[in-house]
Amino acid sequence: MASIESILAEVDQLKPVSDVAGKVMALLEDPDSSIADLSDIIRHEPALTANVLKLANSAYYGLPGKISDAKQAIIYLGMTQVVDLVLMVCCATSFAGSHDGYGLGKGQLWSSAVSTAILASDLAEIKGLKNHGLLFTGALLRDIGKIVLDPYVGKAIEKIQHRIDTQSIAFSEAERLVLGLDHNQVGAMIAEKWHFPPALQCIIRHYHFPLEAKGCFVDAAIVHIANAIRCKMGIGVSVDDFTYPDDQRVADAVGLDQSDWKHAVDGFEAKIQRVQTLFGLS
Repeated sequence: MASIESILAEVDQLKPVSDVAGKVMALLEDPDSSIADLSDIIRHEPALTANVLKLANSAYYGLPGKISDAKQAIIYLGMTQVVDLVLMVCCATSFAGSHDGYGLGKGQLWSSAVSTAILASDLAEIKGLKNHGLLFTGALLRDIGKIVLDPYVGKAIEKIQHRIDTQSIAFSEAERLVLGLDHNQVGAMIAEKWHFPPALQCIIRHYHFPLEAKGCFVDAAIVHIANAIRCKMGIGVSVDDFTYPDDQRVADAVGLDQSDWKHAVDGFEAKIQRVQTLFGLS
């Protein structure tokens, strides 16, 4: 059985999502950041520039004329939209493979991440919250710990499942009992190592059980609810998804009801299709 030390060594060796992602997330924390700041980051990354221009010139937006540079695209699309795009591009490679330990085939972790991010951002808008970018990013990266823990879970899945069946506990608790760490703890460690904002570390650590979160309850709760909706929609379903109990107290505490869920779902299809087209998945 793997030791905690070997798992932590994997965290140390994991390649950062991207230096660009860190710079972009720093902008989310800076109220004085500007279009010029974001365009300066993008224009030094040819692949990002190409994807931003592809999105801006897509038929979905129908923007006037031909958008020819990143700064112009940001002006038309808005910083939040472009930041979301940048983070998706940066995460695409790390999340795109298969993660068999969690029962996820090729690309399913990516689908789960992007779908939950879209839903979390929409729920934030429904609630009138201003931190759409943080919630999108938190939902996108919420399961990054699974990348590290996947092979260990694969080797120990029978022991983990036995704990779940005999003790009626959630998958993450069974992971801790068998492996010494769960994927949320590992994800938070990765976020801290890569100098992600504290609020983002908090969301990743607590989104499964937001009532335990201190300092990020509302944000973790929104991501929790978005994840539950994604799960019910059957997108990127992992072996652990249905082991976490529905807790109505979470939805009640943030004031989201079934009509809000429906509103988020109704707008989802067009947005996920846009992402799939952008990444050549449709």
